[in-house]
Amino acid sequence: MIEVDELTDYLDEYLEEKQEVKNLTKETVKKQTFNISKFIEYLENEGIDELNDKNIKKLLRHYRRHCLKQRGNKRTTVKTYMMNILEFINSEDVQEEIQHETIKMKDIIEVKTEDPETAKKRIEKISLTWPQSNFFLDTIQQSGNKRDYAICRTFIDSGMRLKELVLLNKEDVQVPINDRGFYELPDDTNEFIDVYLRAETTKGESKDRTTFITYDTLCSLNDMMEERTTKLRKKTSGIYKPVIQRKKAAEEKIREELFTNIKGERIGKRGVQDLIKKHARECDDRIINENIDCSINYSKNVSVHILRHTALSHYAEILTVAEVQSIAGHSNSQTTDKYIHIDREQMKQKLKLNSNRFNN
Repeated sequence: MIEVDELTDYLDEYLEEKQEVKNLTKETVKKQTFNISKFIEYLENEGIDELNDKNIKKLLRHYRRHCLKQRGNKRTTVKTYMMNILEFINSEDVQEEIQHETIKMKDIIEVKTEDPETAKKRIEKISLTWPQSNFFLDTIQQSGNKRDYAICRTFIDSGMRLKELVLLNKEDVQVPINDRGFYELPDDTNEFIDVYLRAETTKGESKDRTTFITYDTLCSLNDMMEERTTKLRKKTSGIYKPVIQRKKAAEEKIREELFTNIKGERIGKRGVQDLIKKHARECDDRIINENIDCSINYSKNVSVHILRHTALSHYAEILTVAEVQSIAGHSNSQTTDKYIHIDREQMKQKLKLNSNRFNN
């Protein structure tokens, strides 16, 4: 057993060891510390003196209900709490002291296995179709915000995660950079450009991987960089023209990060989330103002996660499960399989295009 007032010491050692092994970011350590500390605080407030193999599961169930009922947390939020807490409780030192078997999420809550077809239908509902995603991008383009347009195009092209996007460096896009700090455009406008995702930026920080963006998205990145190195100045004729700002142009030549905020620093996750929500609202306003027949509410349905789902679903229309898995960075093919929707007509068209292989 472990005395509850000793848990904080175990927590400090656990996080220190975990940070050394997994090289966690300060933000991740802060979140996990907070989530586990709240559980320890709950135990103290409830007058629990010790954790042992007989009460640990019961207390975890009680805490989960406390978060849902008393604190009013969402189920998805509480699931994150419990995952952090279980990982701590199942750590070698804590488990040895309490002398319990490894506790799984299903021991705390009944986890229903989702039917594969049900999962696919759910993915379809939270993905934008090609016309819907194009409408979203077109609305951003109309707003004139080149940075936001480039960010959302990159999401919808690549299917990368939010953390991966904000940590992108200019050199991660695998094309030469000219002496202005801009990308050199390939001759082939149908070219797909490799985007290298470094291991330290990916989920679990386990391995590097590569995804893709289109030629048009590469152009939008250059447009974004052009915008942040110039300023519109009114000429004597009354026409506004872009003028290069020497200081900003010099900064662009040596800039490391790809996407920046208004201060010229690397953009944060919240900043990206906010801009996507902002443009989602603009889509809804446009639908109303232009009397467009549309089946979705963009403000309600569009988020960072939805754009990732959209990209992977688009890839799944063309590529194999293994190929989509590689782009998505999924640890197993079962997760990727949810994005693969079998279209028989599409299958027939693919077979028709490759009919020469069948005709000897």
